[in-house]
Amino acid sequence: MSKQLNKSLTVSPFFLFFLIHSTQSGVGLLNFQGKIIKGAEQDAWVSILLVGISFHLIIWLLYFLLKKSNNGDIMSLHQQLFGRWLGNVLNIFFYGYMLLIISTIIRSYLSVLVTWVFPYTPIWFLSLTMIFVISYLVVGGFRVITGICFWGMIIPSLLLLTVYFPFQYAYWTNLLPVFNHSLSDYFVSAKESILMYSGPEFLLIYYPFIKDNQNSQKWAHISQAYTTILYLFITIISFVYFSHGQLEHVTWPTLMMSKIIRFPFIERFEYIFIFLWLLVVLPPCCMALWGAIRVLKESFKFKPRMSLWISIIIVHFMVINVKSKVEVEEMGTFIRFVSSSFLYIYIPILFLFILILQAFKKAKSVGVN
Repeated sequence: MSKQLNKSLTVSPFFLFFLIHSTQSGVGLLNFQGKIIKGAEQDAWVSILLVGISFHLIIWLLYFLLKKSNNGDIMSLHQQLFGRWLGNVLNIFFYGYMLLIISTIIRSYLSVLVTWVFPYTPIWFLSLTMIFVISYLVVGGFRVITGICFWGMIIPSLLLLTVYFPFQYAYWTNLLPVFNHSLSDYFVSAKESILMYSGPEFLLIYYPFIKDNQNSQKWAHISQAYTTILYLFITIISFVYFSHGQLEHVTWPTLMMSKIIRFPFIERFEYIFIFLWLLVVLPPCCMALWGAIRVLKESFKFKPRMSLWISIIIVHFMVINVKSKVEVEEMGTFIRFVSSSFLYIYIPILFLFILILQAFKKAKSVGVN
């Protein structure tokens, strides 16, 4: 089985730490607090923690599936399990999932730009600008994208130093009482937080590009643990800074916290925050576009340039046709449903299907003997 590409095209397993975390971060970090508090309220941090832990199981399932794949990716696994025709149909759905992720991230970030920075700039122009930047990076290949994931984690991490300012106004009583909600309330908050954890599924495409990939799983779990701790930290900061009523009505709580930051030489720190956040948005967009191109290449033998043009035209069309804030919210709700279904339903079904096939083959071989 060929699961490893030429070493000149691959990256060290250590970079999985940056690849997974960077693809999990995105625009959702700017406004997730108001969504998760609708369920378990001040206890929503419990749901954040539990969903983060559940993703360790998903990562384990992903590695199980990839080790069973002939070429170490989901495209070959689909063809291997369901035949070439049906397998390619499933690959098309996965391709659409990649494009939907890019479109949702771009359109959500453009909502922030239009509201805070460029209120009179047309969406189509901002969309083309972002797509151009993303395409330029994707053309550089997987190693360039890995570099973007690295810097997309390191540089924005400097923003964590700014939590000193909201901590000065923290009301820790906002976290009380603890554990006074029903399981259904925790489930509502957990459902709202799934989307911001999505990203490990890209491993289904770039797994062959990791050196010694079969022994790289520990870095994926370390990255997931870091992401969970970071989201838990941001959640608690938001809860002790804002009251519950405020979180229900503030559109971008993380950005609002940055408005209180003042330096003698910087009046509007939130502008720096917004533009630095572009480095957080780029990695998942680049990875999804690169993954979409690879799906078309491996499934239908499309040339990369043709696949790139097809993908960016579809993405641009999807972005510019989502006009109002309500439609942006509906788009986010839809991608959350798709992502949740893929990670918590489809991946376990594939896992069980492979187990059943293995058991059937084993029973058949025993019967023949």
